[in-house]
Amino acid sequence: MKKFLVLLAAVLSVCFMQGCDSKQLNERMVIQGIGIDYSDNRYSVTVMYMNTDAANPDVAYKTVAGKGKTVTEAVATIVTKNGMDPLYSHNSFILLGNGLCKQGVEEAMEFFAGFYQCRPSVNVLAADRQANKIMTLKGITPHTISNIVNSKHTTGRTLAVPVYEFLSDIINDTTTACTGVITVENNVPCSGGIALFKHDRMYKVLDKEQSMGVMLVRGDTDIDAEVISLTGKNKSFTLSQEKTEITVKISRGVLYCDISIKGEASVYEYTNQNKEQAKSIEKRLNELAEKAVRVCADSGADVFNLGKRLRQSDYSAYRTIDSWAELVKKGVYTVKSRVNI
Repeated sequence: MKKFLVLLAAVLSVCFMQGCDSKQLNERMVIQGIGIDYSDNRYSVTVMYMNTDAANPDVAYKTVAGKGKTVTEAVATIVTKNGMDPLYSHNSFILLGNGLCKQGVEEAMEFFAGFYQCRPSVNVLAADRQANKIMTLKGITPHTISNIVNSKHTTGRTLAVPVYEFLSDIINDTTTACTGVITVENNVPCSGGIALFKHDRMYKVLDKEQSMGVMLVRGDTDIDAEVISLTGKNKSFTLSQEKTEITVKISRGVLYCDISIKGEASVYEYTNQNKEQAKSIEKRLNELAEKAVRVCADSGADVFNLGKRLRQSDYSAYRTIDSWAELVKKGVYTVKSRVNI
């Protein structure tokens, strides 16, 4: 019996070993970042991948691009160029070029929704130009962009949305898909606002101040530095443990939305006027949130999941809606902020 078990274990081990991918690391293209552009009815895919070539150890990352009628064909072109099988499990971002965002991103994103190796938690970003132009800047690495993404919960200036959420929003009847924009300043990539989509096409980009307001209302972020005026002088404050509560209702055909923002605030420059500090900070937070809500509402954009909230709280009222965008445009919004110093 023991001999039989040992023989069985040996056979199973051989079978599993034969089924595994026996390629060495230097034969794999370990992808760290992907950019997608679209022009002249063709996709252009730019890939940043880890350099595993022992003969060239001083270069940490390499960049290669390929074109095709589909994203899959463009990737296949890249594989043909370097002869390396792609590995997607280490990818940290997907950067969608400006032209693609305006044309429509759903077809391109189908590749990441359908291919089993692509992680649904990878963040999607929009470029304010061709993705290739950003990803081939001198000195750029995958960490240059992924570090911007990783600051989304601390700076109040960067929105990054995972693939699964972005794909869900572009096909949703009420929610407006949105994600952070990557721009370039002094040849260095940086956050450049928030892109709004009608279904899968980008139609508006919010500036940095409007974007901060959006993130406050969404409850997506703390703020690492914002300026207020105290006794005629500029003071910087931080906001941490930020939480937002939103209640939504429909009364006599009008959408009413109450937004409550809370958090812990600190003022960098020392002052004893705590009550004045709190009032000034709350006023500034209200200004940011109100401007963001208004600019989104004016275009009928729901980036705050108001439709989802209404559906959960009052499904019978939700079912009576003919045009959610028109309801959002004519909505009544109230913002109140409260901070502890």
